[in-house]
Amino acid sequence: MLFTYCSHPMIRKFSKHLTHPIAMVLELLVLVVWLFTGRGDEPGYVTLGWLADSYEVSEDFLGVAIDAAMLTDGLWWENSDSPPRPLDLTNGDLIKWTRILQPDWLRLGGTEADKLWLYEPGDEQQPSPRLNRGQLEQFLAFTEAVGAKPFITANAGPRVRREDHWQPEQLNRLLSWLPERYNGILEFGNEPGAHWVIFGRQHQIGFEQLAGEYRHAQALAYAQGIPLAGPANAFWPVIGEPLKQIVGSSKDFLEAGANPDIFTWHYYPTQSSRCGVKTENANWEGLLDVETQEEFRKHSLKVGRWLKQYSPDSVQWLGETGPAQCGGKAKLTDRFGASLWWLSHLATAASSGNKTVIRQSLMGGDYALLRYLPGYRPNPDYWATVLWQQNMGPRGFRLIGADGVVRAAAHCHPTRPGVMSMVIVNLSEYDATVGLPQAEAGRFIDVTSDQLESRYTFVEGELAESLDWQNTENLPWLPIRLWRELPAYSYRWVNIDDVRLCGDEGGSI
Repeated sequence: MLFTYCSHPMIRKFSKHLTHPIAMVLELLVLVVWLFTGRGDEPGYVTLGWLADSYEVSEDFLGVAIDAAMLTDGLWWENSDSPPRPLDLTNGDLIKWTRILQPDWLRLGGTEADKLWLYEPGDEQQPSPRLNRGQLEQFLAFTEAVGAKPFITANAGPRVRREDHWQPEQLNRLLSWLPERYNGILEFGNEPGAHWVIFGRQHQIGFEQLAGEYRHAQALAYAQGIPLAGPANAFWPVIGEPLKQIVGSSKDFLEAGANPDIFTWHYYPTQSSRCGVKTENANWEGLLDVETQEEFRKHSLKVGRWLKQYSPDSVQWLGETGPAQCGGKAKLTDRFGASLWWLSHLATAASSGNKTVIRQSLMGGDYALLRYLPGYRPNPDYWATVLWQQNMGPRGFRLIGADGVVRAAAHCHPTRPGVMSMVIVNLSEYDATVGLPQAEAGRFIDVTSDQLESRYTFVEGELAESLDWQNTENLPWLPIRLWRELPAYSYRWVNIDDVRLCGDEGGSI
């Protein structure tokens, strides 16, 4: 790109002036002033632009999770904003809001998945948590009702092991319960690197052993034409995979030749007070810091390098993520400010190699997209997710100017050929003047709230719940000629018309 500009006839004409010693000193001073005044917490004027350099995520990019504990009598986070258990997946409000959300995937997983016993009449009495065939069929019916595909985590914990070696009987039972035309995927275990803390040190197995067990499970799933994901291990802020020097890591899993169809990994940028050990406390400073996004990008790119080296046919998924580990934090992860992190996080995830992202959770906990009053109502992150689903197709573009407190992502629109959709997030307490010199025609909407801690989301000043979300054309879009400053702590969606890079394919390459 720089070469293109430098070889332009006008630039060549003035090059001797630009390289004059006095001019170069002035240019250096401008650069220093820009670095020290234009890159801090106050965004000032930001110019955003897109390059022809593109990336692609899956057409089924964004899913949500239902923790296995919500369907069973297993453990769940206390004092959180959660519906009664076992969950009623036939609830009309739950189905209505999830249909509007249009998740591509519904994951049934979480910590309880590695404790879960699939129960049939005639089994010896088994302790909690248990799941019967009817409950699984209700989950599958729910996914069909809301237009999502199922993503189910199979138990790889101590209950399905004999002398610490995995036994296939429970996986075979799960496979026998699935319909003949099952259109989803399965996953082998959940956060195996943490079994020492969940089940006790004696139950921690190595990742090389896990790789062999994965290949056994993969062969069973393949017999029914079902892809298998794994290892679904957790990465923490700063340190990556905890105790990897002692218990091993996902890299060991790949080096041992697991070759997963889908490589899943988990990441939360902060940890709530429910976590016994923390590397990053859950608060606004940690959640909205620019370095939080760069830390996540670093881990995501590292995973991508592992896959390129050891398992190039594997697809990279961020299989579980949310604003704060261990159930989230009330009045933080269920409030408007968390949406600013969430959209920035999705932008980073998409541009750093993750083909699919699964959000924890649809309901249950303080990080849920839907809270329970009783009765389901959207939390602020719900609206951010709906807008992503309605506006972002699989083809994305590298941006310049989007690495400060103003973050952005640009993708071809999923249903409007020739239209680029961009989300711009202001993580700062100051209004930002944002320039889009490549945009000549289009429309935009601003999404705001009264304060970071508010439950309320406003779209162009109208309460989000009062709008018609069945059709994005009914939202209060404004013509781009009315462009204005981006308010502090807010985000903006822009649809830019007549973008040649988005062609006639509705956002597909």
